[in-house]
Amino acid sequence: MVGFLASIKDIDEATIASKVDIDILDLKNINDGALGFVGIELISKVKILLPNNILSVTMGNDINPNNSSNIKNLKILIEKEINYLKIGMFDKKYLSEHRIILEQINFKNTKPICVIFADQDFDINNVEKLIDMGYQGIMIDTCHKNSKSIIDLLSQKEIKDFLKIVKSYGMVCGLSGSLKLDHIQMLKELNPDFLGFRGQLCDSSKARYKFNINLAKEVSKKIKLDF
Repeated sequence: MVGFLASIKDIDEATIASKVDIDILDLKNINDGALGFVGIELISKVKILLPNNILSVTMGNDINPNNSSNIKNLKILIEKEINYLKIGMFDKKYLSEHRIILEQINFKNTKPICVIFADQDFDINNVEKLIDMGYQGIMIDTCHKNSKSIIDLLSQKEIKDFLKIVKSYGMVCGLSGSLKLDHIQMLKELNPDFLGFRGQLCDSSKARYKFNINLAKEVSKKIKLDF
């Protein structure tokens, strides 16, 4: 069964999204690049509001994630038992810094997920390296939100190869990046663990700003429908 990840930006959207059949609520600062961090205070409020929901958090846009601020935030969110923490791999020159974080931090029951980008430094050869160093899941996203989706940027073979590698290790695999309603059926057939959405859930997909419950229900229905 393919899951539905929906990115939300604040407590109001969390309240609305909780009324939809969404598998993972993903907290993201949508006004700050690909993986904007919403802050500990907001994450704490959502965790209290929705204690039984599966939550993920985007950890920011640092090219080098091995910095004191990011490490502090990771440790706080691990203690809050956030399910997934998403760390971007923006530049393969910093692979060793990712390894240091994964070796030094005890993630306990939280899964560190690496986000790789279809439109920035994408290299299928890095997938096994990221898993070997300790990531418990990998997802593909787009770094630049210019309406080009991963379908436009990657071949079906590249996506299939990515999923095959991650699944062979028994890790979580996800696909995101300007996905549209029309992409769902084809991507479901590839059987990722989840499909991630933001723009398609908003009144204006270009603005990516206002979460629309009816659009979210439409995406959920299409993901959940049997083939």
